[in-house]
Amino acid sequence: MFDFLKRRENKKKEFDWSVLKKSSIPILILDERWHTVFKNTEKSKDIIEKEEKLKELLKEESRLAFEKKEILSRKKSCLEKILKLTPEVFDNNNLQSKEEMQKYEKEINHINERINSIDAEIDNMPEKIREANLELLEHTINSVYFKMRENQLRLRELDELIEQTKKQLESYIDEKSGLSEYDNGIYMYFHDLLGGEELQKLDNEYFNNADGKMRDAKKLNTTEV
Repeated sequence: MFDFLKRRENKKKEFDWSVLKKSSIPILILDERWHTVFKNTEKSKDIIEKEEKLKELLKEESRLAFEKKEILSRKKSCLEKILKLTPEVFDNNNLQSKEEMQKYEKEINHINERINSIDAEIDNMPEKIREANLELLEHTINSVYFKMRENQLRLRELDELIEQTKKQLESYIDEKSGLSEYDNGIYMYFHDLLGGEELQKLDNEYFNNADGKMRDAKKLNTTEV
């Protein structure tokens, strides 16, 4: 019984990817925040591939819309020409005009077929774009969360290093304080014991070739006292 309870407690909840299909997800490559996700990390090969796929679908959608606009304009032009030819064809029975009219009618039929084909493709585009967008999102989540997991490990390492550095710094500060206190005490003792003039001679003898700052610090401490 207890093993069963443990198994239930240890069971991880897995992310339900189907939730994404129910959500309104913006087009990622048009979202500035999506691009900032990769500010400090490289895009994987899969992400680049899915991104290109989505770009191509968006381009195709725009191309189809543009083509439809163009051929509708051409269809309008053909209809206008047919209207102009109508009197010659039906009133004057002009054979040349009749051939031209048939040519424009044939072109309109081709245009109508292409429009139907374009409409079918355009109707399917939103779903294709949505699926490609979700594929890109899934790869993005997998890649970015893997990077975030690495970051969390590094953050823990940095926390430990910072804590160690703090302790080391405290140790250095304590050591410096102890050394300064000892040196100041000794310097003051010999100053009282020998006097300033003789102490200056000792300074010149022992600190003449050492860092001048050391002598200045000693003298400053003595003056302050």
